[in-house]
Amino acid sequence: MWSVFVVALAAAPASTLDLAHLPGDAGLADFVWAHAPGLQAARVRVAAAQAEAARARLLPDPSLDMSVNTIPVGPLNPVDLKDPLLNVPNLQAGLSVLLEVGKRGPRQDATREAARATALDALDELRRRTLELEDVLGDVAAAEVRVATLERLADDAARLTELQRARADKGDTSALDADRAQLEQEGTWTALADAREAVAEGLRLCSERVGVPCLPFASPDKATAYLARRFDGEPADVTQRPDVRALDASQKSAEAARTLAARRVLPDPTLRLGYVHDRFVVSGNQQNSFFIGLSFPLPFFDRGQVDARAAEVAAASARDAKAALVEGARSQLERVAAQLATVDARKARLRSQSLPLAESVVSRLETAVTRGAAPLQELLLARRTRAELLLTLNDLDRAAFHLQVERARLTGTGLPLPQELTDAP
Repeated sequence: MWSVFVVALAAAPASTLDLAHLPGDAGLADFVWAHAPGLQAARVRVAAAQAEAARARLLPDPSLDMSVNTIPVGPLNPVDLKDPLLNVPNLQAGLSVLLEVGKRGPRQDATREAARATALDALDELRRRTLELEDVLGDVAAAEVRVATLERLADDAARLTELQRARADKGDTSALDADRAQLEQEGTWTALADAREAVAEGLRLCSERVGVPCLPFASPDKATAYLARRFDGEPADVTQRPDVRALDASQKSAEAARTLAARRVLPDPTLRLGYVHDRFVVSGNQQNSFFIGLSFPLPFFDRGQVDARAAEVAAASARDAKAALVEGARSQLERVAAQLATVDARKARLRSQSLPLAESVVSRLETAVTRGAAPLQELLLARRTRAELLLTLNDLDRAAFHLQVERARLTGTGLPLPQELTDAP
């Protein structure tokens, strides 16, 4: 199954990744598996491990041996024998088959679990790379939202500058106020240029990860919706992470390998069956006959003890690594949950209190400044505060998205994967 999937996706043609029309989580994982250059080695490892597991299920090949024996050299017996090369040698043909004793089951278990561990490692690498891509896409979405926010602020700043220039020309305000408005506009344009550069940099990183050009969201609404998404999925269970399951499979493979090594003390006989056609019948030999025989290796020195010790160390290492991985992930989940709660609380306060108040103050000051009832400095300060709050909210949206991605990485849930990958052996 895996080999067919590898070949099919490896042959898929390159295209572009349009962020405005993302294929969904499972489709995105499919896209990464098919196009990410860094996953080529994982595809090869999976194919090799599956081939090894399939090979372990095959029976040992028999050996065919043929020989011509008793070729006469020197004086003949009897001395008057005619055509000695035809009448003396015997022709022999035989089959040899290795009969394994107590080894096929452990070998199949070891290779099957090793293949499963390799597939789960590939699954984990795909998940990590897909979530890394999601992280990058979150940065792109946040940068595009930031661009839209700064474009609106830049338009407001341009209108204020135009208004102050007109008032200065009429003598209703000083030229210094117009210059102050112009300075605010210049600062907004600088921030806008930085945000646009961040979008370009994010798209470049996206292209590096998937191996094809990435196109932007091109819509603040789509970018905002992407940032608002969640990776909740099924209830979190760290033990179901692919890397944890891969360590469990590695432990089982090592335990089966240890059993296999221990059973090498049991000698595997080789059964030999054959036929002999003897031409030297003048001496009374039987012209046609069969033979059967057994040969045994003698495990005096190599009884699998070295391989057994190595397998025991591998099993213990996988078991300890699994325990450490689960414990570390659970402690990190607590930290991420606390951070996410803090960020969500700050976002809620900004949206419900700070931003509405800032918008109200700016609106009232704009009216007052237009009528000459308030100094321009107060309006510029209020606008600057509003801009800082909007950009802070943008930063918090991005931080919350990254924490969601981190939680999905730690739990191993929340990101649907292609059916071919979740059905890993």
